Amino acid sequence: MWSPSGERRFRPWLGAVCLSGSVALVLSGSPPYAQAGAVDVYLSTVAAEGIVCPNVADKLPEVPAAAKAEVDRNLAQLDKQLQEANDRLATSTGQGGPNFVQNAILGPLTDKRAAAIDRIAIAIGRVAERPTGLNGLATCSLGDSATPSGEATPTDQATPTDQATPTDQATSPEQTTAPPATGSATPDPSGSQTADPAAQTIVCPNVADKLPDIPAAAKAEVDRNLAQLDKQLQEANDRLATSTGQGGPNFVQNAILGPLTDKRAAAIDRIAIAIGRVAERPTGLDELATCSLGDSAQNSADAGLSADDYVDIRDVPKAEEAQAGEDASTGTYVSQCGTNSAGHSNTDNLILAPGMSDGAQLKQDYVGNMSTDAFSTNESLAAADTTCRTSDDRSAYFWPTLRVRGSDDESAAGDDTNNVGTPVQPTSVRLEYRGNLTSEVTAAPRFLRMISGDARAASNGAENARPTFTCTGFTDRLTDKYPICPSGSDLVRVFDMPSCWDGQNLDSADHRTHLVFPDESGACPGGTEAVPQLRMTLTYDDVPTSGDVPFTVDGFASEQNEPSTDHAGAIGVMSQRLMNTVVRCVNRGKNC
Repeated sequence: MWSPSGERRFRPWLGAVCLSGSVALVLSGSPPYAQAGAVDVYLSTVAAEGIVCPNVADKLPEVPAAAKAEVDRNLAQLDKQLQEANDRLATSTGQGGPNFVQNAILGPLTDKRAAAIDRIAIAIGRVAERPTGLNGLATCSLGDSATPSGEATPTDQATPTDQATPTDQATSPEQTTAPPATGSATPDPSGSQTADPAAQTIVCPNVADKLPDIPAAAKAEVDRNLAQLDKQLQEANDRLATSTGQGGPNFVQNAILGPLTDKRAAAIDRIAIAIGRVAERPTGLDELATCSLGDSAQNSADAGLSADDYVDIRDVPKAEEAQAGEDASTGTYVSQCGTNSAGHSNTDNLILAPGMSDGAQLKQDYVGNMSTDAFSTNESLAAADTTCRTSDDRSAYFWPTLRVRGSDDESAAGDDTNNVGTPVQPTSVRLEYRGNLTSEVTAAPRFLRMISGDARAASNGAENARPTFTCTGFTDRLTDKYPICPSGSDLVRVFDMPSCWDGQNLDSADHRTHLVFPDESGACPGGTEAVPQLRMTLTYDDVPTSGDVPFTVDGFASEQNEPSTDHAGAIGVMSQRLMNTVVRCVNRGKNC
């Protein structure tokens, strides 16, 4: 049990005009493949046209010297991607159906370009202001090579995913899926679709389990790319589910599995690079990129959950509480911010995956700051509206959605394929700032990032896991399992944030070392100072108590909704005046 008090130069091909790092995009009309009999004519025509893409280099700001090498490398990658796509186009006459070029060439090219463009933006953003609006340059189209070059109006539709060519595409016997697989599938060597895709799902080798111990300096980037792997798999399964009847016998391999392998290979390569910067670079991971089709009947959203993940709260022993010392700060301050009645939810995580849409891979509910998403900045947070009673508190408070499971919604996904069930909102949310058991507290800095728990605890282990559940009337009994509450008692989730600040940083590479938990006695480690500790208490009065899996919290596909993965986050955006009030109340033993 975890106690809540503890711790991108390309030689022109087929007439495409190179413009320093890309080509000019000339938008052509709709491709002449409305009739099936025109397919061969169409493919012969497009092979004489070539693929053209928006210019990227001309849209970049001045590139800082520290970022130039990485930017140049990715600009060269863009040229290489375009050349490979045009090579494929030139040799594809007669292949596939009317959507072959879009599905098997243009679509994957967009994904690869989006990733390279994203890496360019990240490289610049490390040492200067990160450029925006570049993701609209990812989409390419077919253009007449005789057409004069010109700048296109790009369409902003790409999701930043990455590409690399794996060196070994042997399927690992260990597989994961979205939802998780209970067995692995054997890919058809021909790459053909031999079964109804609606009756199948895509299974991929597990990456997290094959990694060595991850150094703290690499953990944030590794976690971000593990989340990207989950997102890629989810998108591929979404495409599989809606593609029945499309294309020819190689459609699934060409349009879904092949592009997925490219994306996964890139994410896996980034993981290895991140670790290799600070430790020995892991080898052999590239073989984990290839995925295959498996029988969906072998998979279940409840694969990792059973009655054993639930416990009757009355069977939980009472928790022991640490005693306050003579110099303790025993007061509290409660910020009243409502219960998410404004309906502010999304699948982003500004702390763990900033700048990545859908970076959380699960639905998050918010109170407080009404603008929070993956692209928020300190400035945008400070200017936003808030659900809190006082406008001096524009902090962002968030947690994974809780879902009620049952026969009526068991076969249907919720807001994504990772999680099923009906989302329920808490009936009360208490945001309480508390003191320290051994000392007074000092003011926390504005925009301080706080994380409690680990969304990947099922894979990572218990080191950072802090699931804390209880029931009203039994709040002296705390459990790391989902509790079953008796009649008249309501489910409670408790999130205690770390409260020992290093005195310098608002965030850290692993999002944890700048702000840590007190020790078992309540004292802050040396080199840190106590700041008001945020406790978030969520109460639900409409959660069932019957059935093997009555409710779950949202999570990554790989984590199987295990209770150990429950977590929450906050970004403090209080005015200095309000923070001073909080400190005064806490240190004087008042309840404000």
